[in-house]
Amino acid sequence: MEPDNRTEEQIRESIALHWDSWDICEELSSKETLTEEEQMNLDRNKDHIQIMLKVDWFVKGCTKDELDKFKKYNK
Repeated sequence: MEPDNRTEEQIRESIALHWDSWDICEELSSKETLTEEEQMNLDRNKDHIQIMLKVDWFVKGCTKDELDKFKKYNK
């Protein structure tokens, strides 16, 4: 496996982009019922968060507060 050469700035930019998935999860999980398309969208974004929480540089680059928020959808 090649070493990861991301800069601190690149890591922060990547983390910032992942808030889109978190926002979608927040919006959709607050609804009482979901359409099939909405459920697929929610599942896809949860999966995306779960994948990133297994990436070492991503986890190390997050603050505790960010990790706590992302972990809400790591189930």
